[in-house]
Amino acid sequence: MMEDIRLLKKELRAAMRARLSLVPAEDAGSASRGVLSKLECLEQWNRANVVLAFLSMKDELDTTCILRQALAQGKALAVPKVAGDNLVFYKITDIGADTAPGAFGILEPKPGLLPLELDRLPEGHSVALVPGLAFDKENFRLGRGKGFYDRFFASCGDSLYKIGIGYNFQLVEQVPHEAHDLKLDAIILSP
Repeated sequence: MMEDIRLLKKELRAAMRARLSLVPAEDAGSASRGVLSKLECLEQWNRANVVLAFLSMKDELDTTCILRQALAQGKALAVPKVAGDNLVFYKITDIGADTAPGAFGILEPKPGLLPLELDRLPEGHSVALVPGLAFDKENFRLGRGKGFYDRFFASCGDSLYKIGIGYNFQLVEQVPHEAHDLKLDAIILSP
């Protein structure tokens, strides 16, 4: 049974990677503006003081406008960096000045920034924007297979409202999931 689920995950990852590779760069920007419009209608976003978000890779929805809007609204913003098998989020105040290309050319927080203190996240006022390759209506997500976000969220308790964001075609009937795969609180996809 476990092997069947892993095979289904592998097949869905391959199909979604292929589909994501076909998205023109200009569509990534317009899709993210659509997601931002939906985020701004969400109560949890509006009352959030802290936003944890990802710096998008080239095959993901471009999060730049969303990150800029969070900063413009006075929200504390933190972005992740991989440290061994874990994600560590660092506070940033300027996307250009506080990030630099890291491994594989992916933007990440520059050295010297302060890590976010997870035990000080204001419960009910903290939102995490989560990438994924696929999402379903039960709020399961399929990540890239390394388990970084599942481990991170398992260590956070219930202090974060977790929102998966992506393109509308990333919604599938069912994401294969195992016991360790955590559900999100909401999913917001491009119009």
